Amino acid sequence: MPEWRTQAEVVVAVDDTDIPGEGGTGSVARAIAARLSPDFRVWGVTRHQFAVLPEIPLTARNSGNVIHLLDAPDDLHALAHEVVDWVRGLHVAGSEPGVCVARAEALLGVPLGLEAKGRFVHRSEAWDAAAAAGAVLRHAVEAEDGIVGAFAGACLAAQGNDGRFVEMGRLRELAGEVTVKEVLEAGGDEVRSVEEDLLTDEVLLADKLRPALRYGKCVLYCKREKARWVPIHGAPGDREEEARLHAR
Repeated sequence: MPEWRTQAEVVVAVDDTDIPGEGGTGSVARAIAARLSPDFRVWGVTRHQFAVLPEIPLTARNSGNVIHLLDAPDDLHALAHEVVDWVRGLHVAGSEPGVCVARAEALLGVPLGLEAKGRFVHRSEAWDAAAAAGAVLRHAVEAEDGIVGAFAGACLAAQGNDGRFVEMGRLRELAGEVTVKEVLEAGGDEVRSVEEDLLTDEVLLADKLRPALRYGKCVLYCKREKARWVPIHGAPGDREEEARLHAR
């Protein structure tokens, strides 16, 4: 059993809603989160990176997005049906979107999410693993490729130690010089250095805040750069993290 898990009761994952050069699954996931927020407490939306291999069809960087709900609906199938309808109206024509709705606890220990970060996962594996976990897995169009990323993303999000937040509280509103206190008040759980030291009173020079999902918490990591604390995207060692540091 993993040591950590998301703070959410239910995870709603979407993948493959875009095509090269058009659309983005992150924006689709945030739009769905906004539609869910009147009826559910949305903890945040996370992005999860999968393997980039020649045999895997992808539009950009092969990632999925997951909405974390602090409330559990009575009927996962009804919620999945509603989300699929929304995705059909939001996805870019030519994409192959998949949706997964699952109770986070049921996905703890399911290895397919971590495996999808390093190898090709066949659709049949996702269908079988989802059925065994009681997850609701759906494709929004006839093609099924998006269901793999949807289920893998749901597994990674549920286990609470992967990916980064693309939406959490009011963190997207913060920029410029911000304090640790402001980050915590806007929705973050912790601010740490890349060496894992806890930061408390420091001032950060922020552009976009994209904290990591680590230890079941929303953790903003920062590095010391030219005598300033600069937030990084995700956690130390994450794919793409170095490329997305602010150029100073």
